[in-house]
Amino acid sequence: MDLNFQNFDNVNSTNEQSGAFGGNIGDRNNLVGSGASSSAPSGGVFDDAQSGTSTRKGNLFSFEYYQQFFDVETDQVLVLIVIKRLINSVVPTHRNYIQDFLQPIPDLWGPFWVSVTLVFSIGIFGNLAQFIENDGAKGSYGSDFRMVTSASTLIFLYVVIVPLLLYGLLWNRRSEMLHPYVDLVCLYGYSLAIFIPVTFLWIINMGWFRWALIFASVSLSGTVLARAIWPAVKNDVNKMIAFGTVATVVILHFLLAFTFKVYFFDSMHSIPPNL
Repeated sequence: MDLNFQNFDNVNSTNEQSGAFGGNIGDRNNLVGSGASSSAPSGGVFDDAQSGTSTRKGNLFSFEYYQQFFDVETDQVLVLIVIKRLINSVVPTHRNYIQDFLQPIPDLWGPFWVSVTLVFSIGIFGNLAQFIENDGAKGSYGSDFRMVTSASTLIFLYVVIVPLLLYGLLWNRRSEMLHPYVDLVCLYGYSLAIFIPVTFLWIINMGWFRWALIFASVSLSGTVLARAIWPAVKNDVNKMIAFGTVATVVILHFLLAFTFKVYFFDSMHSIPPNL
């Protein structure tokens, strides 16, 4: 039987022209998974995070500038926010939270819902704690919805104003690592996540237990804040300002937790019912 062998040298070139994978192991551009991104929706703020580039469009006073920080998808929220950003905001590591978990693209979606959840958590569990500590005021105690407005005002001032003051300080000191204001807002927004389960545990009317929760929560999230801010101020010529900035960040975080405990949960002042 006569065997005729054909030359297949031009197969790869034909496949390349037709867009098919030519079977070359070294060619990783056409492997499974590399082309999936071409069919995925583009234009989202996290699309650039996957490529390692940051394309923040619009100016600071335009709607498009802030819209891009809320342009996320369900799977991206699960991976980038729930797993990386929420957990690492309460678990101190040797890594820098801003550089390793927020950049190049921060988001305002997570901090927004963390803040809103904390507001309602304080309103619900704070009223419940007041009810328990006052023994129901003999049937005359009512829910105080002013807790919601007070908590929202306090949290808004902390998440918006404190990062603004910190950004102004870094800008005034001409810091070598000037974090964008949005990054700082994102940092402080996620730092509140640890107080959500703490407000639930504060229902237990035990003074030492509530203080222990304050020191534990502030130690964890405060360490994350301090390690995120320290690289931006450590090279300041005035070391007193550098150490003072980090100390102020931790102290303000402690005062926030202390205010939550005293004003919304302690029974040292009985809030009248909202008739």
